[in-house]
Amino acid sequence: MNSKTSLRKGVFLPAFLLVLGTGVAGLVNNKFLIDRFQAVFNWSYVNLSWMYQLIMVALFLLCCLLLFSRKGDIRIGGKDAKPKYGFWTWFAMSLTGGIGASIVSSGVSQPITFLESVWGELEGYGIEPGSSDAVLFALGRSFHEWAFFPYAFYGLCGVLIAYVCYNKNKPLTISSTLTPLFGDKANRPVVSAVVDMAAVLALALAIVGTLGTFIGLASSCLSQIYGVSVGVPVMFAIMAVTTVVYLLSSLSGVDRGIKFFARLNFRFYMILLAVVALLGGSLAWILNTGTSSLGYWLQNLPLWAFDTGTAGGENLIKWWTIYNWTFWMAFAPVTGVFLAQLSYGHTIREVLVVNWIMPSVFAVIWFSIFGGCAIDWQLSGVVDLAAVMRENGTYAAIWSFIRQLPLSAVLVPVTLFVMLISFSTSADNSVTVISALCMRGRKIGDEAPAPVKIAWGVAIGLLSFLLMAYASGGKGNDGVRYMVVSIGSVFSLLIILQIAAAVRAFFFPPRDDTPQ
Repeated sequence: MNSKTSLRKGVFLPAFLLVLGTGVAGLVNNKFLIDRFQAVFNWSYVNLSWMYQLIMVALFLLCCLLLFSRKGDIRIGGKDAKPKYGFWTWFAMSLTGGIGASIVSSGVSQPITFLESVWGELEGYGIEPGSSDAVLFALGRSFHEWAFFPYAFYGLCGVLIAYVCYNKNKPLTISSTLTPLFGDKANRPVVSAVVDMAAVLALALAIVGTLGTFIGLASSCLSQIYGVSVGVPVMFAIMAVTTVVYLLSSLSGVDRGIKFFARLNFRFYMILLAVVALLGGSLAWILNTGTSSLGYWLQNLPLWAFDTGTAGGENLIKWWTIYNWTFWMAFAPVTGVFLAQLSYGHTIREVLVVNWIMPSVFAVIWFSIFGGCAIDWQLSGVVDLAAVMRENGTYAAIWSFIRQLPLSAVLVPVTLFVMLISFSTSADNSVTVISALCMRGRKIGDEAPAPVKIAWGVAIGLLSFLLMAYASGGKGNDGVRYMVVSIGSVFSLLIILQIAAAVRAFFFPPRDDTPQ
């Protein structure tokens, strides 16, 4: 490792030690960990909900402006740049690198939670659980929180990082995205180290949270379906297998491991969608309900986009909408580096179509089919998924759902495998990017040395195991989830600056720095 590509100790050491320190704190005193970070989240909900909603609206509008204006014709890397990946490979890597395993289970649990107001989500709007309005709300609200608004984070961050790194030849740092506002001052060593350290820490903890979710889902499957007594050894085995899988993929590089897993993952997504659509019941009812729910979302969009809890109430806005927005904030800046890496040779319009529009359409289709089928079964009495969640938690809903499908003996292990691949695809690109950000002298697309990737992969795996096995809390992984959303709340300032930087770079550039 030469001096030009040495370890950025000011980025790696603080972030790495804080991740390990979090594990120790959660292990020694879980209640202290949860209470402190929950207090931060509670404060941010009360005082900053208005800001989070305005950030989402600004991101959405800015993506629309870039997509439909002439700025969309700007080619990442310059006029002569050629794409590295084919269209569908690019889309598969973009889609699966950003959503993780959560969408598989959320496609069932979230619509049912809203439909039956499992934790009081319908109280603010005064909708009767299980009613026709509740059906439309359940899917429409799922579209709102999984499609065009949250993916605007990835759309803008990906475009901005790609533009400043490829077109303006700025170094591979998160702080480089602020150069349209502050010039080269944004890349001063101290500033760059602080911004990148915070970004690396946020994404590392976010991966811990998603790995914790997968451990919970896999544990629920083994217990609920196969009658396995899930204890510490089983959780450790799940973590170890998963960590080995995503580390092997990350160590093999973007062009081998990540591309292979992304394409495999995408194919399995399509297979699961087809199976549920064809075998899950009335396809016509599912499609009709999904279409009506899309209209319901558009009808209520102005209120939902600006509601800070005054209309929807705390149980919905705080614990779903604001919670989700801050979670996406924690992921977006560093995930944007990965998406930017794939964007070389494409126009900004193409990048937004692949990173914003198409994943959003995919989410609408996914929730329409999985959520529509689950709602149909809930209302018709095939299976009471709401009761399953109240009794066993949200992790159990997907397995009760899959068990009702024909060939469930085959579909259960297939679904578990899809979740493993889905998480691994998301985690390996994240480990690749945070490792690269810990290195000095790297350009976008460069790989970090294997020891750095291994260090992050093992630390993330062990922290997930410790928090799930010894400090999980009432909702499965409370401590780390509150940490992620708290850091996402802090990251809101960075997102605001990135929005301003994008406006300056594309619509009000200095005379000698016109986008082209």
